[in-house]
Amino acid sequence: MALVGFFSELEAKLRGAAAKADDAGTAASLAEFARLVGSIALSARTPGPATPLTRLTVCRFWEASLRAASKAQSVLVATLETLGPWLSWAQNPNYRRRPPDATFLDNYGYTVIVGPEDGPPALAVDPRLALGVLLLGPHAHYPLHAHPAVEIYYTLTPGGEWWRDDGPWRQMPSGTVIHHAPNVRHATRAGVTPLLAIYLWRGDLVTHAELTGGGPRAPA
Repeated sequence: MALVGFFSELEAKLRGAAAKADDAGTAASLAEFARLVGSIALSARTPGPATPLTRLTVCRFWEASLRAASKAQSVLVATLETLGPWLSWAQNPNYRRRPPDATFLDNYGYTVIVGPEDGPPALAVDPRLALGVLLLGPHAHYPLHAHPAVEIYYTLTPGGEWWRDDGPWRQMPSGTVIHHAPNVRHATRAGVTPLLAIYLWRGDLVTHAELTGGGPRAPA
C-alpha cells in the first residue's frame, strides 16, 4: 500500500527533526507527531473517497508542484503522485466567506489524507490528528492567521517563505520542519513556483484558522 511507505518516511523525518530541535518543548511536540503518524491504523483506510471528489482552481498547479518538489523527498512525492486521483480538495470556510484578496481562493487549497470522520473527505480516518497537503500557486500570499491546533509543516518544494510571531520572512528549503504552537500567528508565501507542503494538526481539529490581520504584506 502506498500509504505504508509514506507514513514510515514521514515518521522518520519527524523523529529526525525532533532530535535536532533547539528546545525541549518543540522536540517533545515533534516526537508526539511522529508517534501519531507511526500509529495510524491503515485498516481504517477506505479504498476510495466516500463522497464525490472536489477539485479546486488551484489544482491546476498540482503537477507543477510535484515536479518542483525536491528529489530528496522522492518517497513522499511519489506517493502523492500516486494518490492524486483519489484526493479531494477543500478550503477553509472562513476564507471562503471573506477571502483576504481577490486572487487568494484561485491559488489556495488543501487536501486531507488522514483526519477525523466528521472532517473533510480523507483516505484514512483518525480522530487524533489531521494530515494532508497545502498547495499554493506561484507568488500566492497566505496572510497571517492563527488556530488553536498544534501544527507542523514539512516542506516539499524550495523557494517558499514563512513568517512566525514577529517575523521576519524566512525562506525555507525543502525538507524543513516548521512548528507552530497553538494560536501562534504565522504566514506563508510561494515563490516563482507553486508551494507544496505536508501539514499535520493535533489537539483542536475542529476550530478553523482565522485571519488575524496586520503583520507582513504581500509583495508588490
